[in-house]
Amino acid sequence: MPPWNHIHPAIVHFPIALLTVAPLLVLLGLFWPAQRRGIHTAALMLLLLGGAALLLALKSGEAVERYAHGSPELIAGLRQHERLAQRAALWFGLLDAAFLAIWVMPLLRKRELSHRLQCGLLVVWLAGSAVGVLTLGLTGHAGGHLVHDLHTHDGPEPPPD
Repeated sequence: MPPWNHIHPAIVHFPIALLTVAPLLVLLGLFWPAQRRGIHTAALMLLLLGGAALLLALKSGEAVERYAHGSPELIAGLRQHERLAQRAALWFGLLDAAFLAIWVMPLLRKRELSHRLQCGLLVVWLAGSAVGVLTLGLTGHAGGHLVHDLHTHDGPEPPPD
C-alpha cells in the first residue's frame, strides 16, 4: 500500500462525489413520495460513506502536509485548503447527524412525521447541504490550485517511515 501522502489525490474524489449526489437523492425523494423512504435510505448511505471518505481524505491530507516544503505561497495555499477541508468535514458531520435524526425520528415515534414537517425539515436540510457542497467544491478547487498551479506533486519523495 502506498504511503498516505500518495493516496490523497485518489481518495479526495470519493467524498466529493458521494456528498454531492446525496442531496440530489434527498431532493428526488421529496418529489417522489411513494419511494421517499427507499431513496432517503440510499441518500443516508451515501452521506455516511461520504463522511467516512472525507475523514480519510483529511487524514491523508495531513500526511501530504508533513512533506510540504516550499514557498510561502505554497504553505499559505496548504493552510487554506486544510481550513476549507476541516470546515467541510464539520459541516457534513452536522448534516449527517441532522439527516440521520430526520430519518430515524419516525422509527422512534412509531409514526411518520406530518408531511408538512418532514418537507420543511428536508428543505432546511437541503439549504444546509448547498452550503456544504459549496464548501466541498471550494476545498477541491484549493487542492487543484495546489497541484496544478503550485505544483505540489513536483516535490521530493518523503523519507521512509
